[in-house]
Amino acid sequence: MKIINIFKAVALSMGALIVLSSTALAQTTILVVDQNRVLKTSEVGQHVKRQIESIGAQMEAELQAQVTPMLTERDSLAAELKGMSADALRTRTDLQQRAQSLQEKDNKAKLEASYKQKELQITEQKAIAQINQRLSTILETMVAERGADLILDRSLVIYSAKTVDITEDVISRLNSQLKTVAVTRERLPRQPLPLAAR
Repeated sequence: MKIINIFKAVALSMGALIVLSSTALAQTTILVVDQNRVLKTSEVGQHVKRQIESIGAQMEAELQAQVTPMLTERDSLAAELKGMSADALRTRTDLQQRAQSLQEKDNKAKLEASYKQKELQITEQKAIAQINQRLSTILETMVAERGADLILDRSLVIYSAKTVDITEDVISRLNSQLKTVAVTRERLPRQPLPLAAR
């Protein structure tokens, strides 16, 4: 009998908890914003995108300038090696050294490409961080104006009424407050190529 009473007490407690939490949830004002759309369509977001594309193109040109002579050298070496037997190649230490040098250059170029990719990512992250600082202020203001308790990103919401989606208002306010941010190319210090990769 006591066990049944305990189960009843637990069931009543759970029921009360559900009723209280649903009442509290019903009183919570939630807003929704599509952060991805804000970054893609705002003027400052488009500015950052253009700057990142420009820096990326500059990095690509730098890499191409490094790789083009290597491709010419590779083609030249391949022409000299064409039809050469393994025994003949063993006697040509000059060709072996050129092949080894070409491999080292290739490894350095791959490492440089990796550095540039990281630099571009860091550059973009720092620019977006500047936007996010302003967005934070805008969102705090909108929470206060609308008496909201919570803002959710659109990607987390399956459905919401149009009245709680503040994305367009956020974009409008961001456009009026922030047109550009500094997008400064980051440069990482270069480490020597490990001996095993040379």
